[in-house]
Amino acid sequence: MENINFELYKVFYYVAKTKNITKASEILLISQPAITQTIKKLENELNITLFYRTSRGMELTSAGEELFQNIKNSIECLNNCKRLLDEFDSKEIKTIRIGGGTTLLKHNALEGFKVFKEKYPNIKIEINRGITSELLNKLHDNILELVLFNMPVQIDENLDYKIIETTQDVFVANSNFYSNLKGKKISITDLTVLPLVLQSDVSSSRKFLNSICKKNKIVLNNSYELESYDLVLSFVKAGLGIGFINRNHILNELEKGELFELKLDYQIPSRQIGIAFNKKNFNSKYITEFINAIDKNNKE
Repeated sequence: MENINFELYKVFYYVAKTKNITKASEILLISQPAITQTIKKLENELNITLFYRTSRGMELTSAGEELFQNIKNSIECLNNCKRLLDEFDSKEIKTIRIGGGTTLLKHNALEGFKVFKEKYPNIKIEINRGITSELLNKLHDNILELVLFNMPVQIDENLDYKIIETTQDVFVANSNFYSNLKGKKISITDLTVLPLVLQSDVSSSRKFLNSICKKNKIVLNNSYELESYDLVLSFVKAGLGIGFINRNHILNELEKGELFELKLDYQIPSRQIGIAFNKKNFNSKYITEFINAIDKNNKE
């Protein structure tokens, strides 16, 4: 009796309550032979007979009735607890609010959204776009559940994050319009005289590029400064200038030869993409599975 097997008593409870092995089997989703063996095992452990088989079903012996009365309240209490927990879980989260830049949401989360929605179609996904610092403040205040961001970023002590991808930025150009640069090794200072298509200074990509320029003591004279990353890519494809692009986002164009990567004498450092969450919410299975869906997609 020192190591009590709860499952034995649970099976006994339902057989005693229904007085029928078939009905107990349907409730517990256990085969009838398995229930019969379980009852025999409990009787052997207790060294008593618990049931009589009759034409009306399973009838309790006096010892069985005594046991049933003693465990009934405990079993029903545990069943009620499980029911309450199931109800709490179903009400836990109906909407996951995720923030990030348009580029990250499109290129690094879209497939993850699809994977998650297939598994949890009733969970709504709400998209919030904005500047990383503002989105992280909203995450801290529980206005958002998750934030996608480009590193490095200072993370509040109440927040945590998971790295989902390592990326490499490159300078790329249209093969038809800048064929004179294809295969040619150029200095990073040569970029100062080339026509560039770049994002505005508020973007994390531009801030990263500015830090590289500052380190190398150069100033870029961009021909176009655009709000959207997708616009930058469109301008580059149209041959309007050389863009600073995440290589992972243009693998198809590079493979087809529509775009080519400029060969610099300077190795641009790689960057990491993270997904931040509030530590208080990380025990939610939906938040965890949503992060895993995005993370898995980026590693495939």
